[in-house]
Amino acid sequence: MRTTSKLWLIAPPLGFFLKDVIATNALLATEPGITAKAKNYYALALLPGALVVDDAGPATVVNMIFGALVGLIIFLLLSRRKDS
Repeated sequence: MRTTSKLWLIAPPLGFFLKDVIATNALLATEPGITAKAKNYYALALLPGALVVDDAGPATVVNMIFGALVGLIIFLLLSRRKDS
């Protein structure tokens, strides 16, 4: 019997965090003339956290929690699948 990789618990939250860091760097590259269009793109880049909160900091935390839940669900589904 093979065990499920613990990478599934780490990779999704890390992926969401890296996505948010890249989005933040892309937004800050447009400083000081941030337009409404750039702000809209930034809000889209912070999905799904931007649906819950308005600020970028809490949206990143929500995204990491969402990634952790996704990773946990994948891990549990794969571990039950291998046990059967």
